[in-house]
Amino acid sequence: MPTPETETPVRASAFGCLTLPFLLIAMIPLAWGARANWENGRLAREGIVVPGRVIELRHIPGNPSISGVRWRGQATGASASPVVTFMTRGGEARTAIGSVNRKPAPWTVGQTVDVAYDPANPSRADVLSELTNWRFWFVIWCMVALLPGVIASLPVFLLIRQRRRSAVKS
Repeated sequence: MPTPETETPVRASAFGCLTLPFLLIAMIPLAWGARANWENGRLAREGIVVPGRVIELRHIPGNPSISGVRWRGQATGASASPVVTFMTRGGEARTAIGSVNRKPAPWTVGQTVDVAYDPANPSRADVLSELTNWRFWFVIWCMVALLPGVIASLPVFLLIRQRRRSAVKS
């Protein structure tokens, strides 16, 4: 067991080597994922919900894809997002594209779905069912950011521990 004299002290360079890079790494998921999911939650909470009609199912390359039920090891159906037409409360016809490609797609062409849109910017709209899990994904992104945040704080905790031991010796 090492004695306090032989323990390696925490140096200021530990802050630059660990704390700053890991704080930056922690900020990326918070800035990107958590913020995006919070915005989805805002649209779900504050948006105006109107009925819309699915006019097409298509794969959107920029959307995340979620696979669902599999049969004999293969997903049934193609990965697709709904393209929905709806009328704003002001009577303007709009089109919204769902934010997630699903496999199999739970929607059918002609189906009526709820659409939430931003009254200040009706082009910002999504199928309400795609927005319902925003809390779950917001927590996931925060947890992803928490791990590098904890790693970034290790030099701080070690420095405090070292100073307390030095104060006890004096």
